[in-house]
Amino acid sequence: MQINEAFRIIEKNLNDINTELGFKKSSESDNSISFSGENGIYRIVFDEETSILSFECAYEDNGEKTEFNTTSRSLFELDRIDERDVRSTANEARDEIDHLFNTKKKANLDKIKMPKAVSRTKAKNGSISYDVDSLANRFGALYPEYKEEIKMNIAQYGEFLPETFFIEHGNKKVLDVIKNGTDAEQKRLFKMLGEIFEDGTNEVQDIIGVTILGEMKNDKEMMAVADKYMTEYMAGPVHEINKITAKKGGLTKKLENPPAYKPKKNKSFSIANALNQQR
Repeated sequence: MQINEAFRIIEKNLNDINTELGFKKSSESDNSISFSGENGIYRIVFDEETSILSFECAYEDNGEKTEFNTTSRSLFELDRIDERDVRSTANEARDEIDHLFNTKKKANLDKIKMPKAVSRTKAKNGSISYDVDSLANRFGALYPEYKEEIKMNIAQYGEFLPETFFIEHGNKKVLDVIKNGTDAEQKRLFKMLGEIFEDGTNEVQDIIGVTILGEMKNDKEMMAVADKYMTEYMAGPVHEINKITAKKGGLTKKLENPPAYKPKKNKSFSIANALNQQR
């Protein structure tokens, strides 16, 4: 199947929801198709190299300056799919459109509250640990421009999914601060991550160590910046993780789903031990 044929099938199957919500096709290229209306704009983009079909949207259509949010991705192998598969993909896109652009539901996005953070006092005295909601809250406080994307993540999935948010949005900011930020900006970033890592749950340690800082992939310049501000407690595992994420192969795949592991504060986090538990 050709991608233009797939787009025709998708467009046909989206006709009802587009009519209901006032969307009309605004553009089409060799690898994407876009629809816009009073509620915003969305597009479906195909990456021929990876065979990934992405659904991207924005509540404001600013032409070429529109900042799209990727809300879903799926494997779309043109040499293996048929019309039934394409219709199924269109049905999934229809659900996304209704969920994100139905005017009643869009208005409710403003009512979604940011996740609550565990208090520093309780985290420090050990009565409760920082969790992924705490990470979302502190990240949004540090970078307010990402609050809407955090809320959109919650609106779409019913809870905050940290891997999705940071892979699709947050990591871009983190890496930019590490590469191009001022000393003060870099210090604030690592202070926030370090506090949550040190007194955090197993899950939030995995997100910070692997999903976020693992994306440095042992780049010398970024690691040098990290070393200026990381605590000793966090530096050990971050270095071990980056040695692995810099490589390709089985060990990198292991890191995508690391086992639950939380060291005592007076010991170093051992990613090697964590990986060995999966073998």
